[in-house]
Amino acid sequence: MIGIGATLFKVPTMHGGAAFSPASLFAAGEEGSWYDPSDLSTLFQNSDGTGAPAADGPIGYMADKSGNGNHAIQATSAKRPTLRVVGGFFYLEFFGAQGLATSAVDFTGTDSMTVCAGITKDTLATGVVAEISSSVTANISSFRLSAISTASGLYRYQSRGDGTVQAANASPFDVGTHLLTGLSDISDPVSTLRVDANEEATNTGSQGAGNYGNYPLNIGARNNATSLYLDGRIYGVVVRGATSTADEITSLEAYIAGKAGVTL
Repeated sequence: MIGIGATLFKVPTMHGGAAFSPASLFAAGEEGSWYDPSDLSTLFQNSDGTGAPAADGPIGYMADKSGNGNHAIQATSAKRPTLRVVGGFFYLEFFGAQGLATSAVDFTGTDSMTVCAGITKDTLATGVVAEISSSVTANISSFRLSAISTASGLYRYQSRGDGTVQAANASPFDVGTHLLTGLSDISDPVSTLRVDANEEATNTGSQGAGNYGNYPLNIGARNNATSLYLDGRIYGVVVRGATSTADEITSLEAYIAGKAGVTL
């Protein structure tokens, strides 16, 4: 068993002369969440927040470190991802019908979004990294960051207001570990996908109007682990209901890349 304590794998990315923490992205009350599998004090085996985490054991509760209380849980034991520790890197391994989901997160006060995650694809199958609502294609005012298609191996970031879903598609990537960042603004309109800190695609098609919705946030699968399962690993996820500055994006990407062992 791994002992409970502070974050065990720290990345002291400098930001404004001080070590960067994703918590700074929520200092002005921005809605969203921050999940960090390397911080064992935020992980529990059971969905009620009990049961100390153990390497190679299930995780049914991952606390939100943003201060917003958007904890990701899985009540069904068979659908819980597994905590792994390999070479000093901590991650949740998702295989088959596994995923975590929050209660509804109220993004109705914003029409812009920043989503950043460190992940590994073990296969080229379609899988959700992070998605607000049960389906971005079925529900207005939503977004999705995902790995797409056995045929192409794309990464994709999709966003919409009350109109058409607009997708930013990266060039095909093989299996492996990458840093993904989705950036969007409904009214601008823009939807951008960055891979390993490089802008891969931007879509400026109309997304309609309005702000994002009040839906559960799904991690590692769609709709509380009912479909589009990520066959791979998640090293960290930050979802921020706000436009992030270039400096914030640079610091956030360096921080999450360090958690995943990605060299930028």
